[in-house]
Amino acid sequence: MSEDKEMEDTEDSLGVSEDDELELDEVDELDELDEEDEVIVEQAPETGAFLVIGQGDFSMSQANRGADDPGDNTLCEPQYVAVYGDMLFVSDRGNHRVVIWESFPEENGEPSSLVLGQEDFADCLENRGMTTTLDEMTSGLGDESLDGFTISKSEEDTLSQPAGLEVIDGKLYVVDSGNHRVLRWSGIPSDDGEAPSLVLGQDNFDDNEANRRGFVGSGSLFFPMGIHSGDGQHVLVADKDNHRVLIWNKIPFSDGWNADISLGQKGMDERWPNQGEFDNVGQDSLSFPTGVHFDAEGERVIVVDQGNNRVLIWNKIPRETGVAADVVIGQKDFFSREPNRGNGHHRPSADGFYFPTEVVFGEAGLFVSDTGNNRVLYWKELPTENGQPADLVIGQATFTENGVNRGLDEASNCTLNDPYGLLLIDVEEEEEEFRGIPMPDDDDDNEDSSLAATEDSEPEVPQPKFKLFICDRGNSRIVVWDELPYPKEEKEEEEFEELRVDDENLLIGDDDDDEEDDFFEEEEDEVPPGELPSA
Repeated sequence: MSEDKEMEDTEDSLGVSEDDELELDEVDELDELDEEDEVIVEQAPETGAFLVIGQGDFSMSQANRGADDPGDNTLCEPQYVAVYGDMLFVSDRGNHRVVIWESFPEENGEPSSLVLGQEDFADCLENRGMTTTLDEMTSGLGDESLDGFTISKSEEDTLSQPAGLEVIDGKLYVVDSGNHRVLRWSGIPSDDGEAPSLVLGQDNFDDNEANRRGFVGSGSLFFPMGIHSGDGQHVLVADKDNHRVLIWNKIPFSDGWNADISLGQKGMDERWPNQGEFDNVGQDSLSFPTGVHFDAEGERVIVVDQGNNRVLIWNKIPRETGVAADVVIGQKDFFSREPNRGNGHHRPSADGFYFPTEVVFGEAGLFVSDTGNNRVLYWKELPTENGQPADLVIGQATFTENGVNRGLDEASNCTLNDPYGLLLIDVEEEEEEFRGIPMPDDDDDNEDSSLAATEDSEPEVPQPKFKLFICDRGNSRIVVWDELPYPKEEKEEEEFEELRVDDENLLIGDDDDDEEDDFFEEEEDEVPPGELPSA
C-alpha cells in the first residue's frame, strides 16, 4: 500500500483532512494571539510623591548628587524637616548643616537660600573642622584614660549631626545632636552662618560633652533627636541616649534651662534603657526614643520608642515624671519589644515596626516612619487600642515587603530608603472629590437609586487634603506627597458593561425573549436538581 493511500486511510479514520488541520493550526495561532492581547493591560500610574528636594529627579539617590562637596541644591542623609510660613528648614546631617528655603520649592531640585552651621554651601566638616582633646575638657574629673583623646569642638555657630527642627513662638530651634544640645535663634535667621542666641543641654556654647561633662540631670542631653511644641508654649525633646523625653512647660529663658518632666525614667538623674532592665520593657519605660509629637488640641503626647520597636501614646500630657503611657502600637502589649512583633527583621506586617523613627499627627491622620522596614505607615485616626494595625503603607507595594527602594535598581517617586523625619501640613478642605461612580442625585430618592448604592459601587471616602514631607535619608532627598496611595479602582469597565443595551428604545428588562429562554435553558442544564440557578 502506498504512503498516500495510508495517509488517506488515516484521515478517513480520524475524520480530519489536511485542509482541516491547516485551519485548526490557524485557529490555534489566533487563540494564542488573543490570549497575548488579553494579558497586555494598561495600568494606571501608581500614586507617588509629586516633588523631590535635594535631587534633580526621583531616580537620583547619591549623597550630594555624587559630588565630593555639597551645594545649595544637594543633601547628604537629611534627618528632619520643618516649615514656617513659606519657609522650609532641613537638617542636613551628613553635611553638618541646616539649609533653608526662603520660599517653598516648586520644582524638583530647587536650590536653597541660606545655610547654618557652615560659612557657605560648599563646606561640610563637623563643627567646621575644629577639634579639641578631652584632657582640656575633663580637668578635675579624674578620668586619665581619656587624656589626649581628640574630639570635635563646638562653637556657637557650628553643628554636629543636626537632627530635629521646630519654630516655636517665631524662634528657630535646632537639635544639635552630636554636640548634645539644642540651639535657639532669637528669630528666623537671615544670614549664612548666623549664630544662635540660647543653648539647652549645655552651660554655654563652647561645651559639647554628653550630659554636661557626664552628670545626668534635668538640664542635660545625650544625643537628642526629635523636638516638637504644638502650642508655642511647651517644648518636648526626645533625649535619645538618655532613654527619655524631656518636657519644658514654658519657653526656656536662659542657657541650660532645666526641664520640668521626664518620661521613660523614674527620676531626672536616671538614664538607662527600660529603666535599667534592657529586656524588661514596660508601660513607663523607653529605649532610644527618637521622635515626639504633642497634639495640643487633644493634649496627647506621642513618642517613637525606637529601641522597643513601638510607638507610645499618652492621652493627656503628663504633669509629673515617670507617668505611664495609655496606648501602644507596633506591639501587642506594653511588655513586648521585638522587631515586627516578634516575626523577625524580614517579616513586616500592618501592625509591627522595625526601628521606627518619627511620628506626626493631624487632621489627615497619623504617620510613622518605619525606618527599618523602609516605609511609612498611616492610620486614618489616632489608635485607641493596643496593637491596632495601620490602614495604609507608603514606600512599599504591600504590608509584607520591606526592601530598600522595593529591591529596584534605582529610586522612584514611590520608593523609600531609610526614611527618617516627617512633616505633616494639613491643607484646608476643598470641594470633595469621590473615586468611582458618583452617588445618585437627591431628586432620585427612590427604591431604584437606593439599590444602585451597592457595596461594589459605593464611592470611597474622599482623600484628606495634606502635604507629607518624608526625609528619605538613604536616598539623600526629601519627597513630598499630597495623595495617599489607595489601590486604584478596577470595576468601572464592568459596571459600564452592565449598563450597555443593544436597542435604546427598549426598556430595561425588555430583552429578546428568545435570548432570555436560551439563557435559562443553559442555566438549568448546569444546575443540579433541587437547586436554584445563581444570578
